[in-house]
Amino acid sequence: MRRVLEILSNWIGNALAVLLILMVLLLCLGVALRYIWGVSLLWADETLVFAMVGMVFVGAIGVSHRDQHLRMSLLTHNASRRVRRFFAIFEQIATVAVCLFVAHYSFKAVSRLSARGTLSNMAEIPLWLIQGTVLVGLVGMALVAAARLWDLLTQTRRTGGSN
Repeated sequence: MRRVLEILSNWIGNALAVLLILMVLLLCLGVALRYIWGVSLLWADETLVFAMVGMVFVGAIGVSHRDQHLRMSLLTHNASRRVRRFFAIFEQIATVAVCLFVAHYSFKAVSRLSARGTLSNMAEIPLWLIQGTVLVGLVGMALVAAARLWDLLTQTRRTGGSN
């Protein structure tokens, strides 16, 4: 599972890097067209905002996998190994619970938007696709946290229960 998450995380990082380059190119094109030729790409701004939302949520999977997310370590910084482990387990359980709770409602939104065929105003992008990136990010973060929780819980068995 760890190897699959590593490959997925690397693939996501590369795909998001390409997306960022495309976003910058679209932005430059929009600026050039607007200020040099007086032509405006009405759909470009909306598309860039949607791409940014997708980058944040899908990119959060890689951030979670690399354990680079923000956390408050005030309580655990000088704590014993056993206390740090307890908080690490609690953190992963809370992450899985919150991500799956929000993902449940995100799935409902994706289903509704898909059934209605709702499109964005200017770019006419299906809104289920944009909301779907939120769902993918939440489920991905939950899977990473579940894998990390599994590692934490099975670590005791592998080390013979010593802390």
